[in-house]
Amino acid sequence: MSFFYFISFYFLFLFSIVGYGNLFKSIFSQKENNLGYLGIFGILTLIIFTYFINFFIPIYPILSLFLLVFGVCLFINFLINNFKVLKKDFIILILVFIFLIIFILSAKNHDDFPYYHFSYINIITQLESVFGLGNFNHGFRTSSSIFYLSSVFNLPGTDYNLIHLSPVFFLGFANFVFLKKIYFNLKNKENFSVILLSLMSLALINIFFYRMAEHGTDRSAQIIILLIFIEIIEFINKKYLAEDQLNKLIILITLAVSLKAFYLIYIILFFPLFIFQQNKKNFLLKLIKSKIFFICSSFFFILITINFINTGCFVYPLAMTCNENLVWSISLVEVNHMNEWYQLWSKGGASPNFI
Repeated sequence: MSFFYFISFYFLFLFSIVGYGNLFKSIFSQKENNLGYLGIFGILTLIIFTYFINFFIPIYPILSLFLLVFGVCLFINFLINNFKVLKKDFIILILVFIFLIIFILSAKNHDDFPYYHFSYINIITQLESVFGLGNFNHGFRTSSSIFYLSSVFNLPGTDYNLIHLSPVFFLGFANFVFLKKIYFNLKNKENFSVILLSLMSLALINIFFYRMAEHGTDRSAQIIILLIFIEIIEFINKKYLAEDQLNKLIILITLAVSLKAFYLIYIILFFPLFIFQQNKKNFLLKLIKSKIFFICSSFFFILITINFINTGCFVYPLAMTCNENLVWSISLVEVNHMNEWYQLWSKGGASPNFI
């Protein structure tokens, strides 16, 4: 694929994702106009769609092409209606993603990309959900939403040359959010803590996360978590959590967990939100009645179902959630062995080079 076609598709996907984000915003009555958050909403929309549709059919290249074209049409409509208001933001967003071309070209893919990332993405584009997939490769046992997002980038005639682009969109939209947070709070001369954390986060992701080789299933989730902390600090400063901000936090935590199940631990961040609420009962009712809460809870159910289809465990490698009597299940001996191995790895007791 020529560089011209590569860059053209890169920006078409950018516009398409923002278009889906605006569709998400319209359906769920969000008031968010930050193009960075619209991009994140768009990413979640595409991920939920691909997870759901892959239960029945593969994510064929022709389907990906349809999604791209439809998203670009949504973006054009959004651009026509909002260009005067968001003209500067559109320009800044494009400049951010022009800068991030360096991110794409400066390094190879993550070390796990040839090991199981590419294989998993390829399976999604060739087959519907496969029972017992985790028996073929231990990397297939822990699915990540970034694989499903990547499957959308497999267009007819591109020969998989675009499927490694997913991390750049997490990085780019987060960059835009941080820049807008800094600008808005400096302009209004308030929330110094938000300015400081946004500035540090901006520096962190562009200094330490700038290489494509760093981005497996972890880095994108860590970028999302930085956004979560900034939103929580804004809430603590204001001591008021608007419904839109609550929905935004639900979306961000859902996206982080879908990227890697380990980040389920960050659900505890809802506790400070609950503690700081004056009317706790009203907060819980608002949370439960939220349409965003419903769609994200449904998505959690899909994630658990995919885990079960792949391994026979609802949460792998937690043995108490497994049923080894199914035809496709991984044995409890293997599950417990991998549980111990993951614990060893997480505590620095193992790496690719030593045990």
